[in-house]
Amino acid sequence: MAYKDRIKPELLRIYEVLLTRTKISKDAYYYFLNLKKGFDGESLFDEYTKQFKIDHLFLNDLQLEVRNSSFQIDALMISTKVLVLYEIKNFEGLYQWGKEKFTRTSGTFLENPTMQLEKTKVRLELLLLEKGYSLKVEAYVIFVNPEFTLLGAPRDANFILPSQILGHFRNIQAPAQLNTEQIKLAEMLTNQHDPIYPRKNPQYNYSDLNKGIICPECGTLSKIYSGYFHSCNKCEKKVNVKKAIQSSIEDFRTLFPEDKLTSSRIMDWCGCGNQKRIYRILRHDYQMIGKNRGSYYG
Repeated sequence: MAYKDRIKPELLRIYEVLLTRTKISKDAYYYFLNLKKGFDGESLFDEYTKQFKIDHLFLNDLQLEVRNSSFQIDALMISTKVLVLYEIKNFEGLYQWGKEKFTRTSGTFLENPTMQLEKTKVRLELLLLEKGYSLKVEAYVIFVNPEFTLLGAPRDANFILPSQILGHFRNIQAPAQLNTEQIKLAEMLTNQHDPIYPRKNPQYNYSDLNKGIICPECGTLSKIYSGYFHSCNKCEKKVNVKKAIQSSIEDFRTLFPEDKLTSSRIMDWCGCGNQKRIYRILRHDYQMIGKNRGSYYG
């Protein structure tokens, strides 16, 4: 049972919006793909926990700090006697195990995630001790991609390979009842989570971004639209104009969270549409702040 749900990382969301409205560098695109692949892997992990209806508490995507050292936890399961820490990897392909790295026949390699897992485990244990808890912590790297194969891994490695995932979750015993100590621990760790942990955002300017409403099917921007439905110029899918405007407003808020929402700015952002319709959507979906010419929405 998820005590703390997983949400799409804000940085991934920013890149998704940018890709529909501008060209990004090759390096930035590969960085976006890695972000997306990581989130897709974490979402697949969540599907396993839902499938087996595990009654232990799950805390997803925690950003914590102890003794001025930050650490991130993909998933943490709170049981009555033990905490289970999961480092989720969405690797794919055939690799040979190595103490420091996994290597493909082509010569490319990936860092052995065990090193990062051990650091995370130690930092979690330190945080728990500081908060008055002396619980045992088990830690695993779980490889969720069914197309991943790792050769030569030692038997005592703390890995859960794709073929072992179903068995791992089947063998987790259900607690007799969630007790108050588990819930207090989950609440404490959730309160320690830092949702605005500093990150390096890509650089972009409003004037450089393409304007319009986005087709949800193919991502094409339409600068001119009218009526309740609009046919996409590329895929010819009928686009619900109201929903497209609402989506475009949220895109704007993602990229420019500090900017004021005004009808004139959103009219420009969405392209050449009906200003009265945009005004009605803003009035309905957001709270009007101020009056007359200085008003905006929040």
